[in-house]
Amino acid sequence: MKRNEFKKGDRVMMFNTQHHFRAYNKLLSKWFGPFVIKKVFVDNGFYELKNVNGSPYPDRINHDKLKKNWVCDSEDGIHNEFGSDLT
Repeated sequence: MKRNEFKKGDRVMMFNTQHHFRAYNKLLSKWFGPFVIKKVFVDNGFYELKNVNGSPYPDRINHDKLKKNWVCDSEDGIHNEFGSDLT
């Protein structure tokens, strides 16, 4: 299994583990956020997160519940967090 490697300051989205229990939410997003990586625990693949407004998320989250958050600029298209085009 490929391990997602994130570093401090990366923007990520978190998987909603309660989503699969609700069949009527079939078309809703399975991800919520964005969050910012606050601290990295390299030995076990856990991360401490904070909201983009700075408030900490109460639990540590495993790498398999996170994915990279891509920033969208409506004028120029989609960019990664470093500002380079993905076209």
